[in-house]
This record gives sequence, C-alpha cells and structure tokens, in this order.
Amino acid sequence: MRFKKWRIKPSGRLPIFLRFMINSSFDHRIASKAGFKNHIINRVYLNHMMYWPAKEYDAFEREVVGYLKKNDGWIEKYCQKQLKKAEHLYKLGLKFKKIDWVKKTNKEIEKTIRDLLKNYREIACPWYAQHPIDVYYESKIEEELLKYIKGDHPDFRKFVLIFTDPKEMTEVAEEKWKLMKIAKEFKKHREKLNNLSVWAKDVINKHLNRFAYINRGLATSRAYTSKDMIGRIKQAWQDKKTLEQLIYDSSPQKLREDYQWALKQIKPRADFKKIINQARLHSYVRNRRVESFFMADHGASFVYDEVAKRSKFNPDWIMEISAPEFFDALKGKPLPSKKEMQQRFKNYAMVVKNAVTKLVVNPKEIKKLENKYFVKVDEVKEIQGRMACLGGVIRGRAKICLDKDKIGKVKKGDILVAQFTTPDFVPAMERAAAIIADQGGLSSHAAIVSRELGVPCVIATENGTRIIKDNDLLEIDARIGLIKILKRAK
Repeated sequence: MRFKKWRIKPSGRLPIFLRFMINSSFDHRIASKAGFKNHIINRVYLNHMMYWPAKEYDAFEREVVGYLKKNDGWIEKYCQKQLKKAEHLYKLGLKFKKIDWVKKTNKEIEKTIRDLLKNYREIACPWYAQHPIDVYYESKIEEELLKYIKGDHPDFRKFVLIFTDPKEMTEVAEEKWKLMKIAKEFKKHREKLNNLSVWAKDVINKHLNRFAYINRGLATSRAYTSKDMIGRIKQAWQDKKTLEQLIYDSSPQKLREDYQWALKQIKPRADFKKIINQARLHSYVRNRRVESFFMADHGASFVYDEVAKRSKFNPDWIMEISAPEFFDALKGKPLPSKKEMQQRFKNYAMVVKNAVTKLVVNPKEIKKLENKYFVKVDEVKEIQGRMACLGGVIRGRAKICLDKDKIGKVKKGDILVAQFTTPDFVPAMERAAAIIADQGGLSSHAAIVSRELGVPCVIATENGTRIIKDNDLLEIDARIGLIKILKRAK
C-alpha cells in the first residue's frame, strides 16, 4: 500500500529482540554482500505496520524485477545461496539444542548470540526480495497461461496455484502428514488419548523431537508439547474427512499428482516450463528459510532462558528486550524494570535511520509517530483479495489474530484473519473454515499451507485486519477472493 511518500505493509507483532535484529539487517555492508545495489536503510515500525520511504523501496523492487526479467540465471543463484544459508541456520538450531548452556560462560554465550545474529541478518536482508519475486512470478505465470487457455477457464486459478507450489514438501507439511498417519495408527490400536500406552507416548516423543520447533515460531510461542499433539489428533478424529483423506491431502503424493495433472493439461513449452520451475524453486526456498529461522530460534531459546536465569529476569520476557540490552545483561548490567516491561507489552515502536535502530517505548514519543504516520482506513463492506486456495462460498465469524497469542480464539468454522501466518499459526489454520491475510504472495506461508490443508485462503487484502473486526459475520467467495462483511459485531 502507498500513502504519500511511504510504502506501507502489515508487519505482525514480533518480540522486540527479533524485530530489532530484522530492522538492523538491511545495512549497506550486508545488502552489498547479498548482491543488491539499492538499500532500504530507513523505516519505521508502528502499530503492527512498517513504513518505508517509497523512493528506497521502489528502487529496490525495480532492481529485483530487473534481474528476473533478464532470466539469465540470477534467480537460480539467489535461491541456491539462500538455501545454503538456510540449511546452515537450521543446523545451528539442532546444535544449540544439544549444548548444556549452564556450563558456558557469559563471554561464550555472547559470542554464540553475536554469531547467530550475524547469520540471521545475512538471511533476513535478502528476505525483502521475496515479495517482488512472488508478484513477478504470479503475473508471469498468468500471462503465459493465457497463451494456452482463456482467462475464464474454470481451472485457470488452480493452474496458477499449482505452478507456484514448492518444488518439494516443506517440513510444516511433512509434520502434518506424519501426524495424520500417527492419528490413524492410534485409532487402529484403540489408543485412549487421555491415557496413552508406553508405545504411543514413545511415538509422540519421537514426533516432537523432530517437529516441536515448528510451533515456536519466531519466539512467539513455546515449542509443541505432547498435549498439543494429542489435541490435534483428537481434532483429526472428529474431522468430517476420513483419516485416509487427511493423510492424502497433506502427502507428497498429492503434491506430485497435482503437478503432473497440471502439466498434462497445459503441456507447457520449454520456456514456460522454465518459469514454472523457477517459481516452484523460489516457493520452496522461501518456506525453507522460514523453517530455518524457527529451528535456530528454538535452539537459541535454551540460551535465552539461561541468560534470563542468570539475570534473575522473567524468562517469558527475555525476548522483549533489545539486542544491546541483551548483551549488556551478559556484562552484569540490569535489565528493564517490571514497569518498563509492562509498557512495552502495551505498545512499542522502532525507528531506523541509516540502518541504526532505535527502540521507542515512551507513550508520548509513540503518539508523535502515530500523528506523523496516521493513515485513515475507509469503512467498507467489501474487500477484494487474491485467491491462494480455492473454495466455494463460506460464511463464518472473523477472528483477528495479529500474533500467535490470539490464535486460541479461533474455533472450528471461524474465519482466521491475520496480517500474515507463520508455522505457529497452523493449529488455528487447521480449525478455520477460511483464512484471510493482509499480505503475501502465492509462495507465502498462508498460501502454501492453506493449499496443503485444503482451507480456502484469500491473500493480499492489505487492510483486512484493520477493516474487519473481531466476530464480524463474513461471507467469502473463495472462487474470486471477494470478502463481504454481512454483519458487524456489537
């Protein structure tokens, strides 16, 4: 969205520590190392929204799209480099889980976290290229498809979605698939979910050892627990679909069969096939990069807890301090008071000038920023987005979830409304009748996971979370991405 001299995008609430890291990632050195000539070194984070100078952001987008249009191998090199960094970050998370941090000195911990933040920043900086890449491939695939079929073909959008699916199964999808197979096995063995056998407990623990990190998100929640798994298995047992159907819908087999079906119907020539392969590669890398962040953060959470313990600080608050405050704590300096932390939980902002990040918690300073960056959102009864997972006409109550803490209010049949989703949103996505996201392209988490779950999803509404209110009665035409507010909640 544009407003005056700003480019504005929804930016869900992240813990201050990680938000600080992300906002500090696009400096000249890191951006140049990533291969970008244009650098977005100024921004403001305020009330779940990010404001960039349009002049900087537009120049960066034009550069990325220019590389894509040349089609000379840039995207393949970009994805290969990002995947290599993602796998390194993922392995760091696995390594951190095995270390006894109690035995590490403050100096050793400081070096570990500084190195981790360096890895984070080098992968977060190019992350900003994913939106223009998504938009480019979506429009390019639509443009190429029109050479084969008409725009009003009943499966036109379905082909676009399939051709932007990840080239390989993501771990988020794999977790769902394997959990559904566990649900089937438990049903077969007549397991009592409130009193699991030793064998069943062992199965759950092995599943958690591999996939618990997914629910951690970017420090927005705790890792999956045995209780979480049992709850999701119970939900699967109660689902209208059979367990066989749930297993198939989340399987790599379905991904392959959908792709082969689409290829057979369209029979794309070599030039179009290359574009499709590029889109699918980027989609996989984008989602794998998110998983690597989550695994690294999950591993580092054991370090953060140890630092909180040494600082006699609430471990649930340790991610709500800035990076400089974190390192000061390792040098024996006191962390913010309870009063200060309570203020942060109410609201905070960040101002980035020339890649230097300043945390703003003073209500008067935040008010000044709100007055400067205020954007009026018109009251409307219809919102148009883009379909990421097709469906029919769905009605349900809206549940606004600006962060992971709110997803518990999404009950079966509700409509999840978020700025964007991450793997820790999956339990709510599984319960939702439909999903609405302010942002995201066809390779975004909301788009990919909604298709894996078979839950209708509308993306790119821009202002959905600010126009729609909790418990509004919505009607979604999941064929064309039209959202109607039928009745406002009291």
